[in-house]
Amino acid sequence: MKSHYNIWIAESYSCQNDIIQLLKRSNLTDHLTIFCSHSKQRPELKLHADHFFQQPPVEDSATWLLEQCKVHAIQLLFCGKHGQFIEKFREEFARHDIQLITGAIGVTQQENINNKFLFGQICESLNLPNIPATKVDNPVGLKQAIEEYQQKYSHICAKPVYGVYGSGFVQLLNDVSYFKQFQLNTQCNTQQFIEAYAQLDQPIEYLIMPFLTGQECSVDIACSHGEILALVTRIKFKFYQECYIEHPCHEICKVLVQHFQCDGLINVQFKQNNQGVWHILEINPRPAGGFAYTQHTGINLIAELMAKKLQLVLQHTELLPVVQVLPITQSIKMDCKH
Repeated sequence: MKSHYNIWIAESYSCQNDIIQLLKRSNLTDHLTIFCSHSKQRPELKLHADHFFQQPPVEDSATWLLEQCKVHAIQLLFCGKHGQFIEKFREEFARHDIQLITGAIGVTQQENINNKFLFGQICESLNLPNIPATKVDNPVGLKQAIEEYQQKYSHICAKPVYGVYGSGFVQLLNDVSYFKQFQLNTQCNTQQFIEAYAQLDQPIEYLIMPFLTGQECSVDIACSHGEILALVTRIKFKFYQECYIEHPCHEICKVLVQHFQCDGLINVQFKQNNQGVWHILEINPRPAGGFAYTQHTGINLIAELMAKKLQLVLQHTELLPVVQVLPITQSIKMDCKH
C-alpha cells in the first residue's frame, strides 16, 4: 500500500478551494500532493493547492485531464463539476491506474440523475417521496400543463429538466406584476413566463410541478460505490445555516445513493410540503457550494472520501450533533497587471 498519493481536483463550482483546504487541514495532508485545475485563473486555488493548472472548459477537458494525470503520475482525479463529460472515459483512466470520481458510476446513472424528469420517475418506481411533474417542450404543452396543475395545486413552479439546482427555477404566480421577476428572480407572473417561453428559438425542456411551501434542506454526502461514508444535513436561514449529523432524510439518502451508484461528494435536496412530509427535489452529483459548513460538526466529508478511496487512516474529532454556522466572505488578492 502506498503512503503518498498525487491527487487532482478538477474544476468545481465555488467550493473547489474549500475542498483543498479541508484536505490540507486533515491528517491526510502528509500523504497527499494536491494538483488542481480550473478553466479560469483562480488565485485562491494557486494559493492553497500544491500545483495549479488552467484547464479547457469542462465539457472539453476529459482528454486533457487524462494526459495531465499520466504526465504527473496522478492516482486519483476528483471532478467537482459536470462529471458526466469525464465519466465517458472511465475505462481509459482505469487503464492507467487512475481512480476517477465523478459523482456517479456509469454514463447511464449520470443521465438518470441529471435528467430531472427521469430521476423523478425512478424515485416514484422506488416508492420514494418524489414530486409529481409533467415534462413540456413546446408552448402549447407548457400552457396546458400549467392550467392542469393550477387546477390541482394551490402553488406551482417550473424547473428545467437539465441544469444546476436553482438555475432557471421559478414559482409561477398569476397575481404578481411582470416587474417582480427583476426584483425576485425565483417568482414570475404565469402569463409572462408563457409569453417568454413562446419566444424561444429552441424550446427548453421544462418541468411543471407543484411548489412545496415547507422548509428545505440540503444533505451533503461522501459516498463510495453506492455506500454512504458520512453525511450532514444543512438547513438554510436568512443569515446562517444549521448543520445536523442526524436527520429524517438520511434514510431516504441511503436508498438513493445505493440505487444511483453515487460515488464522490454529492448533494441531495429535499423540501417539506405543508404537512411537514419531506420530498426529494434532486441529486446533484457534485459538492454543493456550502458543503464546507458541515466541517463544524466535526465531520470532514472530503477527507472521509479520500481516506476511503486511498485506504488511508483519517483521524476524527469530536462530533457536534447540531451547529449553527455563519458564512463569512474572504477576499483574495489577484496579480496586478500593468
